[in-house]
Amino acid sequence: MEVISMVEPHKHCPVCSTPIPMDEVTCSERCQEILLKNQQRVRRTRTIFYLVFALFIVLWVVLSIKR
Repeated sequence: MEVISMVEPHKHCPVCSTPIPMDEVTCSERCQEILLKNQQRVRRTRTIFYLVFALFIVLWVVLSIKR
């Protein structure tokens, strides 16, 4: 039995989930701005996490050597 798709290939906007063509990233400039701000926030949060993690490792090593 052959299944025939009646919907053109598409994907969804990562911000608002609106169907968009396969070659688009977002559905509008507004969604593009929101996506970029979210990506910047994630990048900043990840960087802070890694810096704090590295600081804890350095403190652990320094305190282990001092004992």
